[in-house]
Amino acid sequence: MMHRCMDIRAGLSMGEIHVWTARLFDDDRTTAGLLPILDQEERARAAKFSFKRDRTRFIQAHGFVRRIVAGYADADAAALIFARNRFGKPYLVSCANGPNLQFSVSHSGDYCLLAVRRDPVGIDVEKMRDLPQAMDIAQSYFTPSESKALAALRGTARREAFFVSWTHKQSTVKGLGIGLGANLGRAEFDLDPAARPRFVGWDGDRSVGQSWSIVRLDPAPGYVAAVASVLPFRSLTSQSWSHMGADSRPASRRDPYSYDRKPWTSIGNCAMLLHDRRGDL
Repeated sequence: MMHRCMDIRAGLSMGEIHVWTARLFDDDRTTAGLLPILDQEERARAAKFSFKRDRTRFIQAHGFVRRIVAGYADADAAALIFARNRFGKPYLVSCANGPNLQFSVSHSGDYCLLAVRRDPVGIDVEKMRDLPQAMDIAQSYFTPSESKALAALRGTARREAFFVSWTHKQSTVKGLGIGLGANLGRAEFDLDPAARPRFVGWDGDRSVGQSWSIVRLDPAPGYVAAVASVLPFRSLTSQSWSHMGADSRPASRRDPYSYDRKPWTSIGNCAMLLHDRRGDL
């Protein structure tokens, strides 16, 4: 059965990207309130986690995504139907007469990020931490020039450059909608003297680098993220989602939970994006 959708243009115009951030935490009441809106497959996956903390964060992350996407689709969160393309990227099954809504989700540590747009988009977030095997990972998934630039750095500079580069590459591949493991090395970045990545191209094709933008985000202390999307886009706005407990009542159908909305970046138009092509996804 096709579920009802509204035209989301009033809430998400062409050329807009909305990035939502949710903090995941150990709270049985919040988790119990979100569990009923998950579908049978999601509940089965949640039940397979051996540790309660992992199970809690899975339920909260998937419940968060359903709540937010339902707000754009004007549908019940539990009624949303998700599927995956042949590379594993999730997408919302189209509603009858509904607009195209694309999204990407990522979570690390205590945070989950969701990017929503009406065009291809990808997002990745990582909690920065000491990673002794960073150079081994880089040699497997980075290009030779990227690995060389990373090897020239030391200490915290290398750690930050690794995670910034990793989120840039992950978000780019996710935005393209293809598998991660075999394709990270195909996205080519240069590191400037300040160790900031700049998207160069895809498999040597520099025209791809000119048609995508990757923007770095800093969602919380100790975390780095990147959102990647096809050009042009006019604005990128951050919005934070707050868990309010299972017995809370939504203020309206479009605002099921509280959130704060604020500009995340001063980037306001395509010209500025083309000028600053650091491209964190």
